[in-house]
Amino acid sequence: MVEHGEAYTVSKMLNSINETMGGAGSVQLKRNVGNGIALDTSAKDIAFLDTQAKIKTSVERVAAMGAKEKREWVAQRRAKGNELFHQGLYREASDTYLEALTGLNLSQPGDDHEIQQAITCNIAACLLKLQEWEKVVKMTTVVLTSQPTHIKALLQRSKAYMKLEEFEKSSADATKAQALDVADPSIPKQLECIHRAQLCSQRQRREKKAFEKSMMKKMGSLYADKKDLVQNESPRVNGWRAAIESIVRALIRAISWCVGKRKQS
Repeated sequence: MVEHGEAYTVSKMLNSINETMGGAGSVQLKRNVGNGIALDTSAKDIAFLDTQAKIKTSVERVAAMGAKEKREWVAQRRAKGNELFHQGLYREASDTYLEALTGLNLSQPGDDHEIQQAITCNIAACLLKLQEWEKVVKMTTVVLTSQPTHIKALLQRSKAYMKLEEFEKSSADATKAQALDVADPSIPKQLECIHRAQLCSQRQRREKKAFEKSMMKKMGSLYADKKDLVQNESPRVNGWRAAIESIVRALIRAISWCVGKRKQS
């Protein structure tokens, strides 16, 4: 069995520093977004950096392995990914499956391509649990590009499209999967779920449109009432209003002049 340690990730680095500091404070990672602005990194940003570190470490390890060791590496990482998935640790499971992919030889025809498709679908299953719908579409499309009749990938992408409210694409994938396996009882349920989600989305759009129309009508009514109120004000009130507006305009001009003089000096 291949012996290996874990990758040194950003999370581990931050945890190590903060443990050393004890209660004296904590270190947070910043990211430069330009113009001298630095923002705190989110948990999602750090997870992405952790994934990159794990893949980089895996690639470096696998590069020094022989064919037998690579097969052991893939089997080990795949089994570990399954274990993490069943524990509900979907981010960790996804990263471990990605590590498994680094041990495959995809430059030549062979069993590694089928293993790659299965592991990629496992990653998609993790991403579905993490509600990262766009990534699910990307991962399953990788599988379907090489194997258009891969039923599991079709159903996973269908679920992701449904969550993205791309109902035609979602229904098309599920319908294709049903044609490939008419005996699967889960597919009609998924098609029904897509139909209900589409009806719900349409209802929400109608309600939103009606609400916006109602608000615009109320705003228009308030404006009309205000306009009538101004028109019905007494000459004395109108005179005061005009005087106040004149004073405000004069103040604005004076402030603008002062600012201009200060810039010149």
